[in-house]
Amino acid sequence: MADLNDTTFLEDMHTSGVYVKRDLNLLRGEGAILYDINEEAYIDCVGGQGTCNVGHTHPAVMKTMREQMFDLMICPEIFHNHQRAMFSNKLSDAAPGMMTRVYLCNSGTEAVEAALKFARYSTKRTGVIAAMRGFHGRTFGSLSATWNKKYRQPFEPLVPGFSHVPYNNLEKL
Repeated sequence: MADLNDTTFLEDMHTSGVYVKRDLNLLRGEGAILYDINEEAYIDCVGGQGTCNVGHTHPAVMKTMREQMFDLMICPEIFHNHQRAMFSNKLSDAAPGMMTRVYLCNSGTEAVEAALKFARYSTKRTGVIAAMRGFHGRTFGSLSATWNKKYRQPFEPLVPGFSHVPYNNLEKL
């Protein structure tokens, strides 16, 4: 009988299978160091899907999160919010030129989808040129920008109008 306390067994039994798992069972992190279930230490070199890697359990981040959770856990963009307004203002101040608007999202693929929509809306063009070897996400638009067939083929047909060129090859572009 299977050990229902075995994290690896349970996760493999229930996960979608979209992500190939590495043979590592992580338990906790401190800064840039991760620890597995055997307390072996590893340097975290993964950017973190959907997040900015500021380190694990960073004291300033944890303090800010705790304080915010006592005020308001989540606030969707259909309502105004002081923290989001202040953050958007700082982000806009740091942006180049006339960039005064921000779009906050939850993941890289959501950011790619938004960029595709913003580009299409503002240019009225439907063609997109993406660099080969780039991975842009798992949604239809993001997959369409991804060149590698192993990610694309199971979901074709994808969004039309995408072309791929070698990265940094101006002649091909």
